[in-house]
Amino acid sequence: MRLKTISSHQEDAERFFSISTKAFLEDKEGCLIGLKTIEVEWVFKTGERPELREIEGTEKQWDCNLVLLALGFAGAEKILVEQFGLEMDFRTNIKASTADYKTSVKGVFAAGDMRRGQSLIVWAISEGRETVYHIDSYLKGASNLPLKSDGDLPRI
Repeated sequence: MRLKTISSHQEDAERFFSISTKAFLEDKEGCLIGLKTIEVEWVFKTGERPELREIEGTEKQWDCNLVLLALGFAGAEKILVEQFGLEMDFRTNIKASTADYKTSVKGVFAAGDMRRGQSLIVWAISEGRETVYHIDSYLKGASNLPLKSDGDLPRI
């Protein structure tokens, strides 16, 4: 995989991927002094949610005194899924048609990250506009709102 070079690379910083933090290490005063990590790999099985598996013998301790957490989209909110009785795919996204964004529940639509998983904001905006067209059609029987195929929205 080729990654963009950024200022941190010019300062000799390295990127490490597929590592899971096992523990925050602290001194006797409770101050952070390091992290304990282990390398991980994704295991994919057809029809099942991917599994993150630890690789034995890859534990490592990293000295540090500051940790910044950057968390992304981690799947649809379970409470919404349960309350509406929505079906999910193996990646914990809400199942919805790619043609009209309808879910398994009549009158409930899903788009963007809820349907696709973590993605770019332009996808969410595009799918949101497309979904509004289908919701409008569902409620009124037809819609005059634009679709990507009408040339109003960019094709992505």
